[in-house]
Parts: sequence; C-alpha cells; structure tokens
Amino acid sequence: MKNRAVSLVLAFGFLFGAMALSSCQTSGSRNKVASANRERGVYFRGLYARPKIERQESGARIHPMVLSQSTKGNTRLVIDVAEQKGYLLVDGKVAVETPVSTARPGKYTPRGNFSISQRVRTGKYSTIYGVEMPYWMRLSGTVFGVHAGHLPGYPASAGCVRLPVSAAEVIFDNTTYGTKVSIYSSWDGA
Repeated sequence: MKNRAVSLVLAFGFLFGAMALSSCQTSGSRNKVASANRERGVYFRGLYARPKIERQESGARIHPMVLSQSTKGNTRLVIDVAEQKGYLLVDGKVAVETPVSTARPGKYTPRGNFSISQRVRTGKYSTIYGVEMPYWMRLSGTVFGVHAGHLPGYPASAGCVRLPVSAAEVIFDNTTYGTKVSIYSSWDGA
C-alpha cells in the first residue's frame, strides 16, 4: 500500500513537471504572454499569465503591457464615429480603448487622416464656447482637436473628439507632435 501511494505521488509529480516544462516553449501566444511577465522575474498570475487590463470608471480600458512599447513611430490614434470609440494603437495592438463623444446633430467631426500639430496639457479654452479643453491635441492645424471633456454617452460635441479625463491623460502622455490620428465614420479594425 505504501509503495502504491509513493508511485501515485511520483506519477503526479512527473505529470505536473512535464506540464510546467512544456509551458516554457517559445511557440504559441499563451507562452509569449507568460514570457513577457517572466522578464520581470515573477509570474503574475501563475503559469499562464494574462496581461493586466486596467478598467477605468469612464469605460476606458488600458493595456499597460502594450502601452509600455509605445514610441513616437509606432503609435497612432483611431476614432470610430459610429461606435463612439477611440483606440490608441501601438504596433497595431490596442493599448487604450475608450468611449468618445464626437459631433452632435447639426455639427461635424471631420473624417480622414491627421497628425497632432499642437499639444496643450492645461489652460486651453474654446474661444467660441469658453470651456476648458485639457489635454488638447490639435488635428493638422485645423480648428478641431482631441481633448478631455464631458461624455454623456452619445455624440454631443461641437466637432472635436471628447475623451474621458483618465483616457485623455494617458493618450496625451503617449503621443507627441506628428502622431497620426485617423477618424473613420466606421472603422473595421486594425
């Protein structure tokens, strides 16, 4: 009986050992995620670690692991007017997904490709409406921009793209002059 118990313990030990060793292979997306976490010296969520996603009260979702790879040349902002969503992409991967508010009926948010031509963290006010527009990012020298503002859950701006404050700060901090901004009536993904 004692030999049988020892045999079972050894069998389970070998089984779990084999499973642990097979998880260290370099192929497969699951292992890439785990290896990214191993570089920090620990497994964050066990053997099959998943990247942490920060969910903001505003509805924004931030992927810190993807965001940490952001450089001037590999980052762009995409706005989907139909879905009222914004995406900060790093190498084509979503680093930030956030709700937005674009132009209300009777107003217009321009569509097309732009680049950020002016950046003002604080102190920017609308000359027409007199409201503050923190984290202002002007689109290619036009009167339109992307900035923090009120999001009622539907298109409500005068033409700019409004972001929740938490997402606007992250996007502002991870973009620069010349960052590409694409605004689509309906975006079909990266």
